[in-house]
Amino acid sequence: MARHENLTKKVLFRKTLPYLKKEFWLFILTIISSLIVAVLSAFTPFITKAILDEFLPLGEYSKIVKALIIYGVIIFIIVVFRYIYQYIHTLTGMHIERRVREDAIKKINYLAVDYYSLEPDGKIVAKITNDSAGVRVFYMTMFSIFNALLNIAIVYVGVIILEPKLGLLILALIPILSLWITLYRKKVHKYFVETRETGSRITGKLNELISGALIIQDFNQEEEMLGDYKDLVNTYVKNDRKAATINIYFGWELLSLIKRAAEITLLMFLGFSSLEVGGVILTVGLISAFSENLDKMINPINAIFQNLNELEDSMVGATRAFLFIDEENDTRTLDGDDAPDVIKGEVEFKNIRFAYVDNKYVLDDVSLHVEAGKTIGIVGHTGSGKSSMMNLLLAYNDYQEGSLLVDGVDIKRYNKASYRRNLGIVLQTPALFAGTLRTNLTMERDIYTDEEIINVLNAVGAGYMLNKTEYGLDMPITFKGDNLSLGEKQLIAFARILLRNPKILVLDEATANIDSDTEAKIKNAMDIVAKDRTSFIIAHRLSTIKNADEIIVLDSGRIVGKGTHESLYRDCLQYRDMYDSQYNNKE
Repeated sequence: MARHENLTKKVLFRKTLPYLKKEFWLFILTIISSLIVAVLSAFTPFITKAILDEFLPLGEYSKIVKALIIYGVIIFIIVVFRYIYQYIHTLTGMHIERRVREDAIKKINYLAVDYYSLEPDGKIVAKITNDSAGVRVFYMTMFSIFNALLNIAIVYVGVIILEPKLGLLILALIPILSLWITLYRKKVHKYFVETRETGSRITGKLNELISGALIIQDFNQEEEMLGDYKDLVNTYVKNDRKAATINIYFGWELLSLIKRAAEITLLMFLGFSSLEVGGVILTVGLISAFSENLDKMINPINAIFQNLNELEDSMVGATRAFLFIDEENDTRTLDGDDAPDVIKGEVEFKNIRFAYVDNKYVLDDVSLHVEAGKTIGIVGHTGSGKSSMMNLLLAYNDYQEGSLLVDGVDIKRYNKASYRRNLGIVLQTPALFAGTLRTNLTMERDIYTDEEIINVLNAVGAGYMLNKTEYGLDMPITFKGDNLSLGEKQLIAFARILLRNPKILVLDEATANIDSDTEAKIKNAMDIVAKDRTSFIIAHRLSTIKNADEIIVLDSGRIVGKGTHESLYRDCLQYRDMYDSQYNNKE
């Protein structure tokens, strides 16, 4: 289940560090370029002071020219290394984001199925995209703050060298600035958290609006659904406005006013060539150098305030990205023994009890023995446990009591990756991917020949698709197979399973949403695919399983009927009622 908590900067930095280590040399170059810029920036006020207090009063114009040339060279070097710093700094952040995003995408393959039923698709997408970017911004803002502090420290050393007493005056301001920054962060943090969370909910709501657009229009609920979206947007704007207001009163804009006031105060002394205050001789050069240093200290402080905004925002996203990556893996995905490469396909449920929530069993004392190669139909009303039973066989969930045996061995002994090599599933809405007919059949595994692929297409009655376009097996398939009919998607799914050749097959509502003509094709494909395999067929259309070797009837998580169509119709009231409600006849 998705976790909701805030991670401290210390924890976030510790989690970012492994990614940063992989960019070690880029990081070192960033520090070096930052140091060069900071040191050279602190050196220029000394040149200014020398020109105004030493060279100009004595009329040493040649020295002034040399000093200005040196000043210009230093400024040029600063510009070059500042560009290098920005480029490498940004590049490092992008590399970190890419690695975090790769880990987040990999995580998808190891999460338990329960996670996807509890977390909306839109929020998962946001964690992989927006929140992974939050890690990049977190690193970049943290380093930018470090860079600003480094500049302040080096410039402050320059001030001390110029005039220690003026340095002590600046030092007295540090506690005030620290308190200021603390109050600012405390006030603005909660609004950034709420803004980011609301942004994620907006992404999820947009995903719902887009995917459910036809249903929304069919029920004329456009205004109501749009109203929910507007409420989320209004909440987002409200929190963002509050954060912006705090930024005005506590942020860098107010600090800029202080900077201007300090500069005006210093300019008042520029009319004097020499003034002694508190034992400090204030010369034009010293005042000018001090003003320049003050500017170089105020600007980094401004940068700190600006970066604090981004830091608070990025911490929310980075937290969610790392919590997603740290979600508990489905431990049996890779742990356990390898399943045999070849199995017979004998399946036995022995006194299985299973609950999604503690002690609320959706399967209760289910026992069923299926010989290898047999076809089993599974029927029951919604919520009876049909899909839950198959999810256990597919190792999507783990049962709490009993045992589930394949060829006499409990499947919990095997790691899921190897166990699932022997399994195949066809859903009522097949998963197709943007690519080609070939890549959707082979799942991009280069182990099949064109002849093998064409044979399975012909076997399930989908060979005609090769002639739909001039591209044959390389016929383009769009996102989710939207350029195909539902029946064609099903046929491709059957062909894909036939190509994979598993020993155990699960057909979950495979003919639930198709017309009668297409159903005949699907039935034929099902018969082809199920041949010589242990097959479990869940179907609303009971005609699909009428000829199954055995049919089981589930009700409230228990098997209440078991047998052939004829025996169940005769002896099982639930089955007879379901069949008659569909076909409106009596046998």
